[in-house]
Amino acid sequence: MSTLTGRLFTASATGILSLALSATALGTATVSVHVQHKPAVHQNVHLALQAKQLPEGGYYYGVIVLKPYKKYTRTSPPPCSTSSNMQRTDYGYPQANGQVALALTPAKSSTGHWCPSGSYEGAIYAVPHAPPCESTYPCHSEPYKEPCAGVGPGCVNGIVARPKEYAYPDGLPTPRAAGATIVAHFSVKVPTSCLCLLPS
Repeated sequence: MSTLTGRLFTASATGILSLALSATALGTATVSVHVQHKPAVHQNVHLALQAKQLPEGGYYYGVIVLKPYKKYTRTSPPPCSTSSNMQRTDYGYPQANGQVALALTPAKSSTGHWCPSGSYEGAIYAVPHAPPCESTYPCHSEPYKEPCAGVGPGCVNGIVARPKEYAYPDGLPTPRAAGATIVAHFSVKVPTSCLCLLPS
């Protein structure tokens, strides 16, 4: 396994964290993660990374999962989104200045939004090779993502965990892509403001 060393920085009382990690096996040097200020219940969570190009057309992606929330359990999960959408995940490629922009969308749920006042654990994954699917849609032979929108600058969407591979309150999913490694951790605190009612 890769040797990861990191420095953790608390950015604000909103639960926004930035983590710089060194992933020597991937040659990614330092990856810094910045979470948008004041994430909203009904909006995507935006991440900004500062990272180096990965070998063989590799890419980065992010995932967040809900930490234990109120009195909900595995057999009685909350109606709000317990993770980011792992079936439509942004795949990001560093631009010339090293910046990578990723948006995390709420997973499918009864409410269709993040859990109010919920705390989410997050990670950035680095995959040191290009996705096998380069242009066709859908990409049924892809072992860890489908469909595929192509490979190139910017982001494409993919499956990083199938529905049965994650369930609340499990932790972060194991990467499906060969050679993928978690290169940064962060957290997101969703505010309580919400025009909705959740059973207590």
